[in-house]
Amino acid sequence: MATIRKRTLPSGLVRWQVDFTDQAGKRRSRMFPRRKDADVYLVKVRSLVANNTYLADSESTTVAEAAKAWLDHCALRCQTGRRMERSTLRGYSDYVRLHITAPGIGIGDKLIAQLSRRHVNEFRDRLLLNGRSEHLTRRALSVLKLVLDHAIDNGKLFTNAAQGVRVIRSGRIEHKAPVPSKEAIRALIGAADEGLKPHLIVSALGGLRASELRGLRWRDVDFDNGFLHIRQRADAYNQIGDPKSRAGFRDIPAGPMVLNALRSWKLRCPKSELGLVFPAPRGGILQHTNIQKLFRKLCRDVEVTMRWHDLRHFAVSLWIEQGFSIKEVMTFAGHSSIQMTMERYGHLFPSPDHQNAMAMVEAKLLG
Repeated sequence: MATIRKRTLPSGLVRWQVDFTDQAGKRRSRMFPRRKDADVYLVKVRSLVANNTYLADSESTTVAEAAKAWLDHCALRCQTGRRMERSTLRGYSDYVRLHITAPGIGIGDKLIAQLSRRHVNEFRDRLLLNGRSEHLTRRALSVLKLVLDHAIDNGKLFTNAAQGVRVIRSGRIEHKAPVPSKEAIRALIGAADEGLKPHLIVSALGGLRASELRGLRWRDVDFDNGFLHIRQRADAYNQIGDPKSRAGFRDIPAGPMVLNALRSWKLRCPKSELGLVFPAPRGGILQHTNIQKLFRKLCRDVEVTMRWHDLRHFAVSLWIEQGFSIKEVMTFAGHSSIQMTMERYGHLFPSPDHQNAMAMVEAKLLG
């Protein structure tokens, strides 16, 4: 039962008090300066209680507290090896600290029970107005959604206000992955020393992520059938673990150049107890920063501007040029969806000759 009654406070102020009982049978009340506000709240709270989704402000936590509880949960997953890497945990912590709870921009002091779609939209707009990129803003909203989902899982919240909040693109042009030219790749491979050259060849023709290259084992190189089996990777902290996602477990076809480069490299490869194809000089896991230093110097020597990850883009561009289907490219690249492949590389797929196709249709019709 919910009612509204008029009250005159000792100070002489008139207030309208809403009295009701929540889904747990506990009596609640809230006062408003206007009868209209009390009526609106009464309708809202009746619906919440009827759906067992009412949550009192006094029992709610702030977004900052909910984010800390979620990060503690992520840290526990990391410690127990439950699909949470240290680098991922560090990234989540940075998004919470630098964006979600940032003073003047974030919503860390907002009670999650009071959080609405409007509050999240305003948070998104503040991020963009304060110089955050569209990509970074999307990531911050994704992390906020995970925080609120965790609160829901633990009975602290009933609805996720961040669900469905979008960042509209500033233009209709999709992000296009930067693809190096064949001349640039040839120059890099030709100028590289014998220690760096196999890294370049495998990355530029196999499309492995840097972490997958560092985690590749000789047992995963199928010389007989010509495949690289991606079964593990080395993260930023040199911890061996599963690939980035379920789609990361894949078999990449390897041509003669890749296989011959690996055969030659195997003869002088440092011994590794882990059986790694590209170990550190003493046999451990190779630091990505070390290979990047060599790569940057090589780029300067041949006067090429490129990132290491662009080698992966180059490999994908070759697959598309060769005529592999979108599904095959998605599988070889280890993408979780065709949409992801098309967003990055859709501009590289050949456009169909619609005019020629229509001419053929007309010829069949008219003879």
